[in-house]
Amino acid sequence: MFPLGLPLLLATDTAEVLRGSAIAVGTVVVLVLAVGVVAFVILFRRGGDRGIRGTAAQSQLESRAAGLLIALDDRVREADLELGFAFAQFGADAARDFATAVSDARGKLTEAFRLGQQRDDAPATADQRRRSLTLQITALCEKALSALEQFDNDFSERRTNEVAAATTERQLRLLALSIREQLTATEERLRAASARYSAEVLSTPRRDLAQAQTTLADTENALDAAAASISPTGVNAVTDILHTAATSLHQAQRALSSIDEALARLSDAENAVLRRRASIVDDIAEARSRADSAPDPQSGARILTAIAANEQVLESTAPASGTLHDPFAQLNLVNEAAAELDNALATARNQQQRFEHARAAYQGTLVAARSQISVVRELIGQGGTSARARTRLAEAERQLMIAEAETDPVEALDAIRRSVTHARDADALARY
Repeated sequence: MFPLGLPLLLATDTAEVLRGSAIAVGTVVVLVLAVGVVAFVILFRRGGDRGIRGTAAQSQLESRAAGLLIALDDRVREADLELGFAFAQFGADAARDFATAVSDARGKLTEAFRLGQQRDDAPATADQRRRSLTLQITALCEKALSALEQFDNDFSERRTNEVAAATTERQLRLLALSIREQLTATEERLRAASARYSAEVLSTPRRDLAQAQTTLADTENALDAAAASISPTGVNAVTDILHTAATSLHQAQRALSSIDEALARLSDAENAVLRRRASIVDDIAEARSRADSAPDPQSGARILTAIAANEQVLESTAPASGTLHDPFAQLNLVNEAAAELDNALATARNQQQRFEHARAAYQGTLVAARSQISVVRELIGQGGTSARARTRLAEAERQLMIAEAETDPVEALDAIRRSVTHARDADALARY
């Protein structure tokens, strides 16, 4: 038999053991939780730091890529001006490789702009995608710039050994004389245009004319100074002067060509407005006949609203004798009004009718896209514009190429309208 107090003692000891075990287990749990919390905080902070660092690194990559894009775009434009002089000074064989390099650089520039558009369209969360595209842009620009720099070095060495300064000066003198004759004819055409078009729409051609006049006069003076220093054996000291003179003459030529192109675009826009107005008159007649048979009251009301808008546009763009006007602004008005009426009539037209109206709208919208692109290209050519503006311009040009290659008139018209949208975005970014 057990002593009377033994069961009580055993029960007490057991309870103490159990209580101690519970405390120990609880302590272990608390310690595990504490360690887990500390580890989580450390990992969170590290992950956050990596995220911040990653964002900053991507921003730096994009900033560098943007700088390289601008540098390459400007360098390609400069190289275009140098090509003519390279052929004249070094001969066709030496300059042919340079022309190839310029063409290759322009191709890489186009591809870089396309990749830039893809990156801008990518979601902000697609870090790897944006990084990959940015690195591709950087590689393309660096490779193209390196190739053009090599030719710069080669040509500098050639110019050091150049002794045909007298021949070059005579060639440039003949070119300057030809440009002087072209300048006189352009002045007359611009004077005639001033009697038709608003001062605002002619501001760029007038600026180009003033630039050409100043550049040509300065170049003629530079040629006079160079001629006085040239000996029968050739004088290397005037080579740089002649190179600058050649570049200036090409700039004057380009300015005059820009004026001719601007005046041609104005004429094209004016003719497009007339064609679009005639098309709108026919569309309004069709819309009136379809308004009463619209599938629902909302469709009918939309057609009537579009009719009223188009009638107002017809009145505001009507030719007026002796009135100065802006064909580009008028073309935008008639295109937008016509597009609104087309959309209102879309449900009432069959496939063939949609094709026919797309074909009718194609030419006018094409002129508008080309005009907008040309304006933006002129702005960017003045320098100081962002990589984003240049990217939008490149995309506008790409969409225009798609439109010109498209056989489906509806798809072609949609591509042209996308081109106009991107060109307007580029214009806004270039002026910002």
